[in-house]
Amino acid sequence: MKLTVLGKYGPFPKVNGATSSYLLKIGGKNVLIDCGAGAFSRLTTLIKPEEIDVIFLSHFHFDHTSDMGVLIYYYQSLFAKGHTKKPVVFCPDDGGALVDSVINCPYFDVNLVRGGEISMFDDIDFEFFEMRHPVQSVGVKISRGGKVFAYTGDTNICDGLNDLFAGSNLVLADGAFLCKDWNQNLPHLSVEYIVELSKKYGNRSIISHINPKYDEEELQKAVENTNCEIAQEGKSYSL
Repeated sequence: MKLTVLGKYGPFPKVNGATSSYLLKIGGKNVLIDCGAGAFSRLTTLIKPEEIDVIFLSHFHFDHTSDMGVLIYYYQSLFAKGHTKKPVVFCPDDGGALVDSVINCPYFDVNLVRGGEISMFDDIDFEFFEMRHPVQSVGVKISRGGKVFAYTGDTNICDGLNDLFAGSNLVLADGAFLCKDWNQNLPHLSVEYIVELSKKYGNRSIISHINPKYDEEELQKAVENTNCEIAQEGKSYSL
């Protein structure tokens, strides 16, 4: 199982950066996790878009789904030439302007999901968790062969986080704020809270959805001597 960071920023990228998007290679399959601004071109440096097997969209805010429109155009051109393979899409059914474009797309096999549900693709398990965000947002555990990867999507503190972290080997987590700027009414977690959860459950955590206004050195200091690290675009993480 290998995770590659295509984009790590939110709600907008730094210069030459991209917003939330990740490629998970698992059991010989390619799982695209969110598809934010700049994701499509970076994806094509790793695989052909037609090699995507599964797309998981945590929610429909633009910084997580804007390049889905570009991906739809790409698949439109493929199908015009006789391509027939449809990637499976797991996504919520509410939460933004792109919802209808995705769930009604004839080139995708769309499965609408909510927290508490479990789906399978071949021998890969997908377990979904309700997160806390201004729109419907779903976290996921993706597991195969005893190894478990988890992704929070966008969320603040909620009950589902404990279930998501428990039993996971590697967690990709929303850390949009440092503790000094965080409060319970915001739509995202703090870096320091992710560190606490990782210590509690013994996970390795990659902190993403980075606020582009932060100095990277300040973020790095917040995870020093912990089992957490700040996501780096283009870097791959194996488990």
